[in-house]
Amino acid sequence: MDAPGNFPLIVRGGGGVNLTYDDGTLSVQFRKSPVAAGEPTTYGRMPTGSAAWVDRPVNDAEPSIVREQMNLEQANQVNGVLHNDVGFWKFVCHNTNVGHFEAIRSERAFMSQRIDEG
Repeated sequence: MDAPGNFPLIVRGGGGVNLTYDDGTLSVQFRKSPVAAGEPTTYGRMPTGSAAWVDRPVNDAEPSIVREQMNLEQANQVNGVLHNDVGFWKFVCHNTNVGHFEAIRSERAFMSQRIDEG
């Protein structure tokens, strides 16, 4: 269970995402998606290079940068996934109210296909 006040932010890779790594902190700058991320079957509705909460878009008052403490190997993994417009990463984070979200953990997210049965 995630700590109270932390929520999953889904980032879709591709043009518009800018990653920087400095002194143990990965910073991911993104565009704000006009649609909520929703479930894995709907992640593909988000434009490339954008991010959204599962239940709603990131609003105008919220930042467009998420930061997480991690080692260089982890940062390279995130970069590899988000370099591709079909890659997704989930950051479990909260708003610091100082211009960025702070992630307590993150993991690769996968878009899934809905298979309709006959």
